[in-house]
Amino acid sequence: MGKFNHFYKKILSYFILLYFCELVLAVILYFFLPENVPVHLGLTGVDAWGKGKYIIFLLPCSLILFCYICRSELIGQKYFLSPPAATLMKVFLCVIHLATTVGSVEYFYILIRLALE
Repeated sequence: MGKFNHFYKKILSYFILLYFCELVLAVILYFFLPENVPVHLGLTGVDAWGKGKYIIFLLPCSLILFCYICRSELIGQKYFLSPPAATLMKVFLCVIHLATTVGSVEYFYILIRLALE
């Protein structure tokens, strides 16, 4: 269990680093984006646009918060009585992080293309 927890925290640290890089990228892109930016990505690409460039900060900030919540030892101790259940939940959370990372990288790729137009 100790090795897995160490590995889990290390993976979350990499996710946090990536999300902070996205936050820095959002600050830079803020000055180059038009007023209307994508607010939702579907399977076929952007399917909703919104006014207000500030919305680009929502994704990296919420993902950073999600990482810090997942790193908390309290979650494993309070909500999962058995170590296998806690381990299974941490694996599930890693999969969720991977999926959201793919989506956030795609979102910032679209924002970069939009800023370069």
